[in-house]
Amino acid sequence: MVAKTSSDPRLILRFGDNADVSIVSRFIEEHWQQGHILSRDRELFEYMFLDRYGRLNFVIAFDPQSNEVIAILGYIPSDALHSRISLSMWKARPDDHLRKYKAGLAVLRFLIDELKPKSIFSTGISADTRDVYKFLGYSCDAMNHHVTVNNEINEFKIIKNPPLVSLYSRSSDSATTSLVVINTDKDLRNAASKLDFAETLKDVDYLCHRYLQHPRFKYEVREVLLNDKTVGVLFFRRLFANDRSCIRIIDVIGAETCLKSAIGPLAQEMTANGDEYIDLMSWGLDSTQIKDAGFTNCREFADCVVPEYFSPFSQTNVDRWLFTNLPDTEIIYKGDGDQDRPN
Repeated sequence: MVAKTSSDPRLILRFGDNADVSIVSRFIEEHWQQGHILSRDRELFEYMFLDRYGRLNFVIAFDPQSNEVIAILGYIPSDALHSRISLSMWKARPDDHLRKYKAGLAVLRFLIDELKPKSIFSTGISADTRDVYKFLGYSCDAMNHHVTVNNEINEFKIIKNPPLVSLYSRSSDSATTSLVVINTDKDLRNAASKLDFAETLKDVDYLCHRYLQHPRFKYEVREVLLNDKTVGVLFFRRLFANDRSCIRIIDVIGAETCLKSAIGPLAQEMTANGDEYIDLMSWGLDSTQIKDAGFTNCREFADCVVPEYFSPFSQTNVDRWLFTNLPDTEIIYKGDGDQDRPN
């Protein structure tokens, strides 16, 4: 698909296809970051951006004179209708002679005009670019980071200065809640059939691909039951550093109800496995209900360090900034978009 832009009618814009994988990978290597994982791991790149119909989920802008790539914008849809998309790898070449094309803005306009998404967001923006997104009419904020700690551990090697306040024992009755292991697409589809996905703008094909078919990461998936009724699905990973482990919740179907029901049995799993803590990075959830579920806001403890990076491991806090066009209704987790991937 080729289209013209109002900023410069000569600029060539189109969506990519499987023949463009090498072209985009090379652009990332040359103009984004040398040695970037998406420029050197083709299997991961294709898993993230190449759909089963052969379309590469990138908008590509070409210089009409040289036919060279001058801008790219990747996106990850979470449903077949592309009604909810996360932006990824947005980059325009800064060369003086190319600025007249305004190619960076052109690829975004092309994507919005062609796909007309209801929800558009990104969880990987730089704090330095917030003014750009605000100028474009989007809302920007830092994601919330919550944690519940294994109080049976005396010496911590991953988390630093943990808040030793875990309230999950009072917020969830493990006798009436349980987690059922999901290992296959069939199991996940069965659990999903019992839930209303309308508000999430995610479909089960996306969830199966995202969490059960990942080429590099092993995700744990649990159906969450309350009084034998399915109330959600929980997706998490175990992370390892310094001969210890922790649980990171990556995605949730069922929002606060799912979390409140899941935290009791998940905390039991944490204790049995010797995990240091469970953490959750999110935005848009009700803060009071998250606290009632048993989580503590890391920002309320200035000395607490809950590491973000594990490969390589860095015992530092990292603010994760996002933008969204639906600040009043959107709920975003760490797994949304491209941020939970190998480095």
